[in-house]
Amino acid sequence: MAMPTGGPHFLEHEWVIWEHRAPDKNSKSYEDNMSQLCEIATVEDFWKAYNNIPKPSAIFFDGRTRKKFKDRTVESFSLFKKNIKPEWEDVQNRTGAEWFCRKTFPGPQLDEFWQSLVLGMIGETIDPNDDICGARVVDKSTAQRNMYRLELWFKKKDQGIADELLNRMTATLGPSSKSCKWEFRPH
Repeated sequence: MAMPTGGPHFLEHEWVIWEHRAPDKNSKSYEDNMSQLCEIATVEDFWKAYNNIPKPSAIFFDGRTRKKFKDRTVESFSLFKKNIKPEWEDVQNRTGAEWFCRKTFPGPQLDEFWQSLVLGMIGETIDPNDDICGARVVDKSTAQRNMYRLELWFKKKDQGIADELLNRMTATLGPSSKSCKWEFRPH
């Protein structure tokens, strides 16, 4: 079936892209460092936003410097369904869990994994039953080594749901995802 031309092409869910900034002297909480960048309702909204936000490898620690995006240091990006904040305390996340992979990704691979993960979420190929809350890509680097974390958050701690999401996510990320050791963590 051919995709109709024209637009807009509405997504099944609306999404929000967030950035998480490095704490500064005025930060009092995790939430103080979160900023909503944009809301996404269509395929066109997604690409307009995604193409104007730096790739993680362009601003995360590269072993030499922590780069700035405009006037700030960004430690992570999140893509969550609208009305769900990327924090464990959100009512949709409290009884949920996540799959995460902590790894030293070469820059292009980190960007490819992040893009594949977010496309799999907004395109509904990872989540057939509305279980996903969102995903994050996080810079966990130290002066000694580059380390990044990919996270897929979902609403329930149910192991069957978690396993299905893991299988669909790794299929979406492709054969190179076998280099990730995915760990389950309840919220």
